Amino acid sequence: MDDETRRTAQTLIDFYAGFAASDDEAEQRAAFETSMAALNEGDALIATMDDDGELTLDFTRILLATGATLQWLMERLQSATGESAEALTFELRTFIDGLADG
Repeated sequence: MDDETRRTAQTLIDFYAGFAASDDEAEQRAAFETSMAALNEGDALIATMDDDGELTLDFTRILLATGATLQWLMERLQSATGESAEALTFELRTFIDGLADG
């Protein structure tokens, strides 16, 4: 993992920590904005436009940083609970589906 991807992972962790630390909407918005600025500065998302005006977005750093973070968390959770990776993944998917607007 290169330095920019590590910084991206740290920024995602900082976002979680800042967002989860408060129920105050203004503080959560500040955590989001601070993290977005850091992600922009660190080239977490790279946008390029070719000669034909076609935009290409490279999410590689965000995906690698998120993947490494999820892997670590899932391994810790699996170790702590004794549940299988499959069961935890199913529970996580169920939780995410429950967040849907609707």
